[in-house]
Amino acid sequence: MKTFTHIKLSALSCILFGMAAILSCDTSSTEPVDAYAYFPLEVGRYVIYNVREEIYSSGQANPVIKTSQEKDEIEEVSTNADGIATYTLSRSTRNSSSDYWQKVKEFTVQKFPDKILTSIDNQTFFSLVFPVDENITWNGNTYNNLEPREYHYENINASGTIGAQNFDKVLTVVERKDTSIINKYVGIKQYGLGIGLISDDQINYEFCQSEECIGSGKIESGTRKTRQIIEHGDN
Repeated sequence: MKTFTHIKLSALSCILFGMAAILSCDTSSTEPVDAYAYFPLEVGRYVIYNVREEIYSSGQANPVIKTSQEKDEIEEVSTNADGIATYTLSRSTRNSSSDYWQKVKEFTVQKFPDKILTSIDNQTFFSLVFPVDENITWNGNTYNNLEPREYHYENINASGTIGAQNFDKVLTVVERKDTSIINKYVGIKQYGLGIGLISDDQINYEFCQSEECIGSGKIESGTRKTRQIIEHGDN
């Protein structure tokens, strides 16, 4: 299995990576797929998500459930002397579709020939690597001070369903999938071709460890947060 940590490309390797990404083939057809289209970056693009958060606390029979909506929109782009584009996005939230949007933060996305970097909440994450290949793994925390986290692709160019919406081609990024008798940590993102992020599922559970319930899978504490696309477009 190939592992990417910190990637610096020569002019030749940039060309090779670009060609490989553009010619990534659908697992179910010979139609070429532009892998960069899984994270389209154009000013004015937006995506709206339904957000659900479950919060489990020790001693509470049921989790506290919070629901809301989030909107990510690309507001501007700048390019440095090396030709690397940095896109600034805004994130707005509201409790329901009948409420007004309130902007809560900005974050940036940088597009390189071989990767996509997302900087949010003072941390930079190595979101995608190119070319897209199920045999590649990379450290999603290469550009921050967090513990190394091995990312990999699954189900490249497969069809998928999020809520009531069907997508012809989906790219799945497994950021974490650790499960034991005492805890469960999962992070999985899905990207739709020509759309961007369509689903984000983050699980952090601590299971009951007392003698009478260890191994039962009973959640003692933790959270699960999901973001699922409901709308996308251009302004």
